[in-house]
Amino acid sequence: MFERTGKLIKKKFTEHLLPTMLTSLAVSMASVVDGMIVGSMLGDVALAAIGLAGPVIFCINLLYMLFGIGGLTSASVAQGKRDSKQADIIFTFTIGGGVAVMLVFWLVMYLALRPLSSLLAGGDAQLALMTEQYLRPLLITAPALMFTSGTSLFIRMEGQPRVSAAIVIIANAVNLIFDYVLIRFTDKGIWCAGFSTSLGYIVSAAAVIPYLLSKKRSFHFTVPGKGSMKILFTLLKSGLPKAWTQICNILRSLIINSVIVSSLGSAGMAIMTICTNVLMLFNIFTGGTADTLVPIVGILFGEQDYYGIRQTVKSARKVLVAACSLLLVFFLSFPQVIGKAFGIHDAQALSSVCSALRLFSLLLPFDAALQLLQSFYNTTGRRKLAVTMVISNGFVFVVLYAVIFAQISPDLLWLSFACSAASTLLLALAVCRRIGKKENLPGILLIRNQNEKCVRYDITVTADESQAAGLANRILEIGKDNQVNTYMPEHLAAAVEEMVRCTAHHAHGGNSEGKIDILACITPTQVIIQFRDNGKPFNPTHVPDNGDSFSREHLQKIKELAKSIEYSRPLGFNNTVITFDRPENAPFPVD
Repeated sequence: MFERTGKLIKKKFTEHLLPTMLTSLAVSMASVVDGMIVGSMLGDVALAAIGLAGPVIFCINLLYMLFGIGGLTSASVAQGKRDSKQADIIFTFTIGGGVAVMLVFWLVMYLALRPLSSLLAGGDAQLALMTEQYLRPLLITAPALMFTSGTSLFIRMEGQPRVSAAIVIIANAVNLIFDYVLIRFTDKGIWCAGFSTSLGYIVSAAAVIPYLLSKKRSFHFTVPGKGSMKILFTLLKSGLPKAWTQICNILRSLIINSVIVSSLGSAGMAIMTICTNVLMLFNIFTGGTADTLVPIVGILFGEQDYYGIRQTVKSARKVLVAACSLLLVFFLSFPQVIGKAFGIHDAQALSSVCSALRLFSLLLPFDAALQLLQSFYNTTGRRKLAVTMVISNGFVFVVLYAVIFAQISPDLLWLSFACSAASTLLLALAVCRRIGKKENLPGILLIRNQNEKCVRYDITVTADESQAAGLANRILEIGKDNQVNTYMPEHLAAAVEEMVRCTAHHAHGGNSEGKIDILACITPTQVIIQFRDNGKPFNPTHVPDNGDSFSREHLQKIKELAKSIEYSRPLGFNNTVITFDRPENAPFPVD
């Protein structure tokens, strides 16, 4: 009885998964439908121009990943450590610094766009003109993307994943609507596709204003002070693996696009664009799952809750296995559906697309495993391993295989992506095994089974006042078994009992479906008890004078017993930490 179940963490993962996937769906589908609209209404040359614009788009994504994903990762860990000051500095650098860098990028690229477009098109005047026309209005997306999507990441960490998803969905819905309308009813051609993307993010910026004006938000702009540069460096390091993904995409696309154009021509680039869009469709599940995992694992890692981390990864793995199985069967069985959706109807061209898609889709299971592991390692501080995986798969192996297969047969080029992902996964497993032996860490996750600096007891109870008395007896047993001292177990049991009563009453209103995780950590000098629940906001450190007498009575008793009480609300959890001092010379418990 009172064993920890992991249900609370799994429920939170599920709660965030759908809105995050909808966000990923909005981004991916916008790009995919963009390609469909352009391919169907403007032809395959325009579709190829969108593919050639990839390096510039990757640069925008690189800066967004560096600041946005870096901010998300480092802020979640700071929240787990209950360091709100550092979290505010990270928020300031992410939004303010990110927008400033994006503005500089916009100016530089706008001035250099014409010669760059010619270079990307390999001297083809028609392709170069279309690439420039597409990119010129698109560049305004950079600062708007950083402001809108960057802020939405922090809104998600506030425990409002639906609001976060709505902001990105609005941006991409506006993009798609104006994409079709402008291309259909004006003569501006591919310029409309770039303009519509920018317009979407500018319009959706209005949706983040209410959050920035809210007095209840957890993250605030602050003036960076002493030591802030170290925090900025940590932020950038956290975003570096994702940024390297974009760097590799830039280098890879420059080389592989050149190989494709020289061996297969513009028809080959059209196929490459279709394959890229297929990967974006798959990224709805892989990217959505990885993005769900990052803030949850980050907070749990900051709290050193290794059990919760493993439960989160198990939930993510189940989603990806199901998604891979279904999509792989679809892409192998019905590639012609994808080809026709992108405006490819010629029998010979459609046959080439089907062959390419079947070979390309073989990368899906390997790509899913890599994205999950890369996000996990980056969040848990294994950044070198994450970067190694990114560079190996994103550039080294894929370029090597592409060059080799192009010499054998251009039609085998599409197999290079799957071979690259499989080789990278094997390399990662070998490195993990070596690290595990060196640091005595079990499994592929490379985290410990428990916090070695304390003896830990994890308990889950339902949010029901009737659970309180039985739980108090369990705390008495734990305290006495671990020689906490002669009187302290009674203090601990009383505080835990009162806290469970208050949480059940105030946060859950007697709803027995709610869960409360109680994580007790016994160190040589302190006993730290953390309460985590999924109820309504409930801050036990502050009960207003007009609050009910039930809350005041029980919370006052807790304050009298404990050294300190801290409260936060990461990811929509009520998170309360109660600390008790242990007397000097008290024996340290043995688990």
